Amino acid sequence: MTDSLFPAPAGRLKIAFVSDWFLPRLGGIELQMRDLALELRAEGHEVEVIAGVDGPADVDGIKVLRLPGPRLPGGGIAVTPRPFQALGEAIGASGYDVIHAHCGIITPVAHAALHIAARRRLPAVATFHSVLRYYDLPLKLLDRAFGYSRWPVRYVGVSSVTAEAMRPLTGGRPVAVIPNGIDLDWWRRPAGSARDGAAGRPVEFVSVMRLEKRKRPRALVLAFAAALEGLPSQAARLTIVGDGGERAGLEKLVAARGLADRIRFAGSRPRPEIRDLLHGSDVFALASRLEAFGIAALEARAAGLPVITLKASGARDFLDDGKDALLAEDDSQLADALRRLVLDPALRGRLAAAAAVRPEGVDWTHVGPRYLAEYRAAIAAAGE
Repeated sequence: MTDSLFPAPAGRLKIAFVSDWFLPRLGGIELQMRDLALELRAEGHEVEVIAGVDGPADVDGIKVLRLPGPRLPGGGIAVTPRPFQALGEAIGASGYDVIHAHCGIITPVAHAALHIAARRRLPAVATFHSVLRYYDLPLKLLDRAFGYSRWPVRYVGVSSVTAEAMRPLTGGRPVAVIPNGIDLDWWRRPAGSARDGAAGRPVEFVSVMRLEKRKRPRALVLAFAAALEGLPSQAARLTIVGDGGERAGLEKLVAARGLADRIRFAGSRPRPEIRDLLHGSDVFALASRLEAFGIAALEARAAGLPVITLKASGARDFLDDGKDALLAEDDSQLADALRRLVLDPALRGRLAAAAAVRPEGVDWTHVGPRYLAEYRAAIAAAGE
């Protein structure tokens, strides 16, 4: 590993990652947990995952304890006592140095792990991977019932947007901002492989997301349709990577608007194929407002693509509006930005040149040591 701005503290740690979700269920939290665990393991630490969803006991060499008990139909959320009893038993029996809870919008197992750690005076870190602006009532109720804001937890948000939403819910405790991590070298476009600007070829837009309402894929499709009004059919194409409950409706919308030759749905794809698609595209676009971080946008930025997204997104932490990205206030501005990059190859080229510069602070060589520093601080505080 290379040197970092945040040197990793010395000493081997045994760390429990606790979350309601983990692979093979696929999402941003699950992939970040897996990648961070592998990074910490490469640095000589031991990481085990305690998860609230079914699956194998080993994922890429990471030991996974799957909590028993029934789940809420359709959502997979633990609602009976058995998973929480098993969680307490696992934490008590395994001799962990620190508990790292990975929290989303509705993650009772992760919050239960923090409660257990508080009761037993165990070091604990909580990373919030979702924007809680519209979901703070459960935490306020948790605070009233169990004193949540007084738990001795070190809080982390994956972006400034997430941290701002968390601070009113943590009793004045500081909230560190540690971005999601990626392997920048792996995503980087190979030298000399940039797309050429041949006249007449379509401008290739790409988006990667779960096709669920929260990600607003319909808004992206409508903005792209508005951007192309009056332009030749070969002016631009959009490839949407991902799957989910919205896909069938989106395909009907695209067909009804006569956009089947301009918008294609590629379905879920493994990371190597996503990287290849990014390397073969010109611009990345996303329309989600409640994007806590925007890992797909960061991967596109690391691959050298300009990004178009909404200014409310947590992606604003690693994007520079007008330099390597266009950040829109609303869907109308989003459509305008898409159209600008179709019609203005010089602007597209300037943004792409800036995007080719390596972003700072988001490689695992920086992110992993920052989490180790949080773990050490939690351990020191618990010993006071």
